[in-house]
Amino acid sequence: MSDAVLATSGLNVRFGGLLAVNDVSLECRRGELTGLIGPNGAGKTTFIDAVTGFLPNNSKGSVLLEGDEVFGRSPHQLSHDGLTRTWQTLELFDDITVRSNLDVANRRLTLGAALLDYWRPRHRTERVDEVLDLLNLGDIAERQPRELSQGQRKLVGVGRALVAESSKILLLDEPAAGLDKAETEWFGAQLRHLVDQGYTMLLVDHDMGLVLNVCDYIHMLVFGQLTASGTPDEMRNNPEVISAYLGHSGAES
Repeated sequence: MSDAVLATSGLNVRFGGLLAVNDVSLECRRGELTGLIGPNGAGKTTFIDAVTGFLPNNSKGSVLLEGDEVFGRSPHQLSHDGLTRTWQTLELFDDITVRSNLDVANRRLTLGAALLDYWRPRHRTERVDEVLDLLNLGDIAERQPRELSQGQRKLVGVGRALVAESSKILLLDEPAAGLDKAETEWFGAQLRHLVDQGYTMLLVDHDMGLVLNVCDYIHMLVFGQLTASGTPDEMRNNPEVISAYLGHSGAES
């Protein structure tokens, strides 16, 4: 049995005459943090959008979730199946508490889920508490997001995606955008903590220091094509990565 939680094969995304993602095949292995890098316009966010079902009319290919073909399913169904994501634009409810933000994300808007919440409210509350503890957010659980640092707000966004118990892999789209160096290092440490607890994630980010320091394996897209893959050490010294992305002879640790 493959250890890949998520695997794409021949994934293509086309917008008219533009092939934004071109025959991309990659894997995200269980219990690892996989990075996806590339210059602006390389197709990274488009890849995530396609994988999570937001571009059904523009995409073709194969997406396997724990070996099951899920390509063509709706975003809602994929999230229910365990394929969850964050967004570049952080949309939190600033007028309710951090705990309530996670609780809202933990509710499924179906009749069956509503009945389950009615009969088992403690079960949902316990899951929110688990995620708060996992992300070390317990001390700020009763504060509103507007009172938090940008790094803490980003982590609340991660918590909203993780709170669903069915989550098998989390796709992070530019989660460190807008963070300063200290916040980025702190945020990266939180991501590594999640991986050490057994979570599987795909990280898209422009901060090469973050990606190289926290990821187990990294892929690079250029003009929609997968041009390089390897461990952080291999990518630091890959001429294609240096030329297309880093722009110099290496990256800082």
